[in-house]
Amino acid sequence: MKITRRQLGKIIQEALFTEDKSGEGECPKSGCVVKRDGKWRVMSNKTGKLWNATYKSKKDAEAGLRAFHGGY
Repeated sequence: MKITRRQLGKIIQEALFTEDKSGEGECPKSGCVVKRDGKWRVMSNKTGKLWNATYKSKKDAEAGLRAFHGGY
């Protein structure tokens, strides 16, 4: 079976953002990207605390999270 780089990126992205974290960390069921005070933030799934970084859009915050995990 062969898959393209884009397909692999989508598979990884889905795994990162839909992973079952029940019993682990403090992220809400909706995911680790949350909007607080009008800005998008990433919540640590280990500590439940917000990252210092703020983002203008949810897409930018998700990209920051992917970059942290070494994703595409």
